[in-house]
Amino acid sequence: MNIPVVQISAIPMIPLSVGASRVVQGISVEHVCGEPELSPERDRRLQKNITMTALEALRTQVDKPTLFTPSEELPKEAVHAS
Repeated sequence: MNIPVVQISAIPMIPLSVGASRVVQGISVEHVCGEPELSPERDRRLQKNITMTALEALRTQVDKPTLFTPSEELPKEAVHAS
């Protein structure tokens, strides 16, 4: 019996190249499931979006390494120098 697994990675080509069956595109190496430059509310929405994509990947039957991309891209907030 196999247990389905999802890997969230900012560099998805690495887990895909070694045969990970389900890979979700993350944000960056330092912050795979979030973006600290966003407001707390937008960061939580981004985290939820990545998590929901991972859960959908778990429910999806795959027969080869597959990349799942979160459906909603959140634009970065403007950063103003003061």
